[in-house]
Amino acid sequence: MAGVTREAGEDIGGYVVIETLGRGGSGAVYKVRDAGGHEAALKLVDARHDHVAAQRLEREVHALQALRHPAVPRILDAELDGDETFVVFEYIPGVSVWQHVQDHGPLVGEELATFAERTASALEAAHRAGVVHRDVTPSNIMMGPDGPVLIDFGLSHREQDPRLTRDGLVSGTAGYVAPEVIDGAVPGPIADCWSWAATVAYAMTGRAPFGSGTGAISKTLEADVDLPRVPGAEALQAALGRDIGDRPSPSEVVAAMRGATTVMARSDGGLAPTAVMTASAAHSASAAQSGMAVEGGAAVDPTLIYGDDEPSASTGTPASVPSPPLSGDPIALEDADAGTLPIARVRRHHLMVATWMLAVAGAAALAPFVAFFVLVGGAVVVRAVQRRAHALHLARQRKGQRRGDAALHTLGLPWHLLRAAGETVPAALIAAGLGGATAAGSWWLVSAEHLAPGTDAAQAWGHAIALAAGGVVAALALWWGPWMAMTREGAHRVADALAPTRGVAAAWVVVALAALGVIAVAVYLGATPWSWPLPELPA
Repeated sequence: MAGVTREAGEDIGGYVVIETLGRGGSGAVYKVRDAGGHEAALKLVDARHDHVAAQRLEREVHALQALRHPAVPRILDAELDGDETFVVFEYIPGVSVWQHVQDHGPLVGEELATFAERTASALEAAHRAGVVHRDVTPSNIMMGPDGPVLIDFGLSHREQDPRLTRDGLVSGTAGYVAPEVIDGAVPGPIADCWSWAATVAYAMTGRAPFGSGTGAISKTLEADVDLPRVPGAEALQAALGRDIGDRPSPSEVVAAMRGATTVMARSDGGLAPTAVMTASAAHSASAAQSGMAVEGGAAVDPTLIYGDDEPSASTGTPASVPSPPLSGDPIALEDADAGTLPIARVRRHHLMVATWMLAVAGAAALAPFVAFFVLVGGAVVVRAVQRRAHALHLARQRKGQRRGDAALHTLGLPWHLLRAAGETVPAALIAAGLGGATAAGSWWLVSAEHLAPGTDAAQAWGHAIALAAGGVVAALALWWGPWMAMTREGAHRVADALAPTRGVAAAWVVVALAALGVIAVAVYLGATPWSWPLPELPA
C-alpha cells in the first residue's frame, strides 16, 4: 500500500490531493483538484507490485468508456502505462448506500422503488455493453444529489475477457456473491442480478440480508433470508433464491415494488417466482404457462431475461449524472473460516438427519451423559468431514484434480477433527447448559409430583421424559449454536453419503424410529437411567 499512499498537497499526475476518500487492498481513492481548480475523484493502484490490480483498473476504464448511463460514473482522465496507474472520475458529493442507510434508516415506498429501478437500469446497461460488474454491494452504490450511482467496476470484465481472479480465489463480498458463483460458476449477468437483489434487500431492511463474515456464505447457500411484508418483498425474496430459473428479473422486482405485479399460481398449485407478472400482462398468462415470461404486457422468451448473453430490458428512467467511487477490496471467500463453504452443496436429508438426532437425544432417557457426548462427537465428526471436503475443493481449484488428492486429504482428517473440536466448544457449552437446565428442572418437577403422580410407573416415565427433553434441547442448541453452519452442512454431506437413494434414506429413518421404539420399551420395562460418568441420579 506504500506505493499508493498520498498525503494532502501531494501531486499525482498533475492532480493535487485534497483528501483521502477511501482505501482498499490494492489501491486508494483520493479527492483531487486539477490545474483548472476543478475537483475530481482519482483512483490510484500500485501497478508495480500488483499487476492484477493494474489490469483490473484498465478493465474498469474500458468498461466505463463503453457505457453511457446517468447512473454510471463518467471518466475524465486515465493513466494506464506509467508508474502511477490511475483513473479520474467526475466528483459528486455523496455517501454509499450502506452509509446512507446507517445514517437515515432503510429506504421505503417510492424512494426504495426508485433506488431499485435506477440501479437495475445501470446494471442492465452494463450487461448490454457486455460488461459484468461482479461486485454489486451497498458499498459500491453512491447516493449522489441526483440519485444512486453504480461505481467501482474494478472487478468487472467483458464476457469475452479471461478472468483475473487470483489462483484459487473467488472474488466478491461475502453475503453479496450469488450462490452459483460460490458453487464454482463463472460470474455473469445472472449473478450480478442476484447481487443487485441482495443490495436492494439491504436498502429495504437496513441490514445485510445474509449477514456478514463467516456465516454469510452458508446462509447464502441456504437461501436463508427474512424480509418485511412490504410491496415487492415476495418478488425480491424469489430473486434471492438458489434456483436461477425461479428468479424474477430486476424489472419484475421493481414492478412488484410499485404494486404493478401479482404472483400467479403454478400449474402444480404452488406459488412460483417465475410467474410474477405485471398486472397489465395478466391476460398473457397462457403465454407464460407455455414457457414464456411476461413483461410489459408482451410474451418474452425467458432466455432474453436470464440467458448468458442477454440481460433483461432496462426499466430505469434516466436521471442526471452523479458519480464518485469507492469501497474496499472485497474478501476472498476462502479467507473466511468456519462458515465458508465455496463448494457445491449436497442433497438435503432433513428428515433422516432429524430422526437420527431425535433418536440420539431420546437415548438421554437411558444414558443422559453418554447421549450428550454422542451428540457432540457426531457434530465434531461431520464438521471434520465438511472441512476435509472444503480443503479438497480448494486444492483442486488451485492445482487442478490430481491422482491421490482424496487419499491425501483423508490423511489430514486428524487435523480437521482437532479444528472441528475446537470450533464446536462454544455450541457444546451452550447445549450443555440449556439441556442440563431443562433436564434438571423437569426432573425436579416430576419428583415433586408437579408433572406426574407419585406412582412408580408415572415417576419412571416422567423422569425418562425429563431426561429426553433435556437431550432434545441440547441437540437443538448444538445444531443452531454459534458457528455451526459448517456442521449442519457436514451432517447433510454424511447423510448423503450414507443414503445415496431415497429408498436407503427411508430405511435409515425407519432404523432411527426403531431405536426410539427400543428406548420406549426399555423405559416401560423399568430400566434405570445410567448416569455414567457421574454418580447415580437422585431418586
